[in-house]
Amino acid sequence: MSLRRVMVLILFVAALQPLARAQQSRDEAEVRAVLARETEGWDQFDAKKVASTFTSDAIWQNPFGVRLHGSAEIEKFLTDLLARPGYRAGKDTAPTRILDVRITSPTTAAVWSDEQIEGLVNDVSGHPMAPRHSYYLKVLVKKDGVWKVSDALIMDIIHLK
Repeated sequence: MSLRRVMVLILFVAALQPLARAQQSRDEAEVRAVLARETEGWDQFDAKKVASTFTSDAIWQNPFGVRLHGSAEIEKFLTDLLARPGYRAGKDTAPTRILDVRITSPTTAAVWSDEQIEGLVNDVSGHPMAPRHSYYLKVLVKKDGVWKVSDALIMDIIHLK
């Protein structure tokens, strides 16, 4: 390859870098918007809104061992959960905050977030639950230009006294 062709190739690649950074910034903003819509659904006790942010084949698992497959199953579970008085009694002491967003490819992203909540009541026993500090790991995928959550894992920090 001639020196001139090498120089043209180098200049071409250099010219693409700002475009790639701009696309990554747009993707991050879109990912954050999906998660904001999901959080809004939780805050409004709207199972349909929460589930709409997940793919039809998503996997969702909470720290209590509930593992769900697909947005339809997530919506069904959340419809029951979000109607429970014990769940509705909970109040955020630290609202959901995104800790890290990693765009790992043009079509995948990994997001870490956390929140703290207290005041939840066990609907079976009627006993108050311990305050929760939950961490979330979510994987999002971009399909047909739309970002959605494909995998979600909720982990709680347990504070022993």
